[in-house]
Amino acid sequence: MSVQLLYPKLPTNQSNQYVLDGYEASFGSYDVDEARHTLTHHVQGSNTRDLLVGKDLPRVYQFTADGKLIILSARPDEHWSVTWEHY
Repeated sequence: MSVQLLYPKLPTNQSNQYVLDGYEASFGSYDVDEARHTLTHHVQGSNTRDLLVGKDLPRVYQFTADGKLIILSARPDEHWSVTWEHY
């Protein structure tokens, strides 16, 4: 599994602990639990190095009636979601 996100240019360069100059990336293996609709990303490499490497990132997934895939963090301290749509 690999994740690459490029954020739009903003007047203030977007950076935080996970985003470096508007870009974040990580890769690693993953496990899926279909019964619980969860997946866990096991981070093996990241542009943020030790911040994510070696961590397990739990996610919740769902499919909508119109075929979109929505992934949300399973952690209560994270508030984000990603929606994929096939064209």
